[in-house]
Amino acid sequence: MKTIEFELHALKAAKEIEPYVIEIRRDLHRHPEIGLQEIRTMRVVTEELTKLGIHYEIVPNGGIIGYIQGGKLGKTLILRADLDALPMKEEKNNLKKKKVVFSESDQAAHTCGHDGQTAMLLGVAKILTQHKDHIKGRVLLAFEQGEEMGGGIYNLCKRLYEIGGDGIWGIHLKSDLPTGKISVEPGPRMVASFVFDVLIKGKSGHGSRPDLSVVPLDCFTDFYNNLRAMRLNTLDPFKTITYSIGTINSGSAANIIPETLQFSGTARYLDYNQGAHAAKEFKRILEKVCDLHNCTYEFLIEPKESDLIVYNQKDCAQIAMDAVKNAIGTDALHAIPAWMASESFAFYEKYFPGVFAFVGIQNLEEGIGAEHHNVYFDLDEDALKLGVAATVQYTFDFLNCEKQVDFTPDKRDITSLFIDNGFKQLINE
Repeated sequence: MKTIEFELHALKAAKEIEPYVIEIRRDLHRHPEIGLQEIRTMRVVTEELTKLGIHYEIVPNGGIIGYIQGGKLGKTLILRADLDALPMKEEKNNLKKKKVVFSESDQAAHTCGHDGQTAMLLGVAKILTQHKDHIKGRVLLAFEQGEEMGGGIYNLCKRLYEIGGDGIWGIHLKSDLPTGKISVEPGPRMVASFVFDVLIKGKSGHGSRPDLSVVPLDCFTDFYNNLRAMRLNTLDPFKTITYSIGTINSGSAANIIPETLQFSGTARYLDYNQGAHAAKEFKRILEKVCDLHNCTYEFLIEPKESDLIVYNQKDCAQIAMDAVKNAIGTDALHAIPAWMASESFAFYEKYFPGVFAFVGIQNLEEGIGAEHHNVYFDLDEDALKLGVAATVQYTFDFLNCEKQVDFTPDKRDITSLFIDNGFKQLINE
């Protein structure tokens, strides 16, 4: 649905405040902070909200919620961005040349694009505040702490649930999507996942007599080979799933057979039943292999299937596609496959119908195209104004749309939702 106030003007408004968005993004990039330690980052956001005259509240171990009340009564739309950086050091160059900005810390870096996502939402806030008398309803600006580690999602989602809303919008900058392209099509966009963390227990001994020991590494090696075979032997080949081991820790010296081995990893999938079957097979294989090697095991985090798939609701996606066309142009729309990464945005979508937009930041001529979480990751700042324009247009179009959205919220409370999906460890009240 087109809006009179912003028809063909959202992009113009975004271009006018583009220097502001870029300045914020570069400042945040120079001073990254990891999850639940975003002290300076939150101060930057709250100072900007204060300058704009936007009332806000701090959600402890959750983030920030800003309130923009429109001039007319109507629905409530949540706009979400994330604040945290990754615990890593980035390279000062991208794939071709020196980046326009890089982290001043050796312990943290914005190598996923959250600095751009936060800056875009502040730019949106600036535009919406200038035209708030034309807003039909209310806009909530949700800045989430600790998205990478899941640290802030429980408290922020719980608070938004208490406040209530009719829809939610989020953006993730996408490193393999060219600048100028935006993906908002309906259906699955990012995967559900489960985490596992396992301690295998054997019997320690001297390296000269492995026969007198029970070697946990042998047990793990056998389990790992069986896990790799699981894809061919037991999982449906027509339902996408990936799984990987991320950490292995065992031993302290070359001539000591260790008592234990600990390993952890994740599985990611777009079909709940496939994920449930994988979790069941994981546990069955682990039990059989440990028994074969005379080892025991303990789940530090037990694999448990989750139905937290990021999903663009069809009615909201149609509004979003029209919004992109109206604000930027039909050529900006670009369909891409679902991303096999997971995102805490899925928690919100259990209670609010949503759209998670992928905004392209790839510019290979400028050396911008390294994958997320990569030391060479960089983003094309020309894309930021497009994300702002799409968000502004969607906000007005969603709030002005009178069509009933086909959506049934999850009946579980927040705590039950987290526990049922195997994320009890994220409950940090």
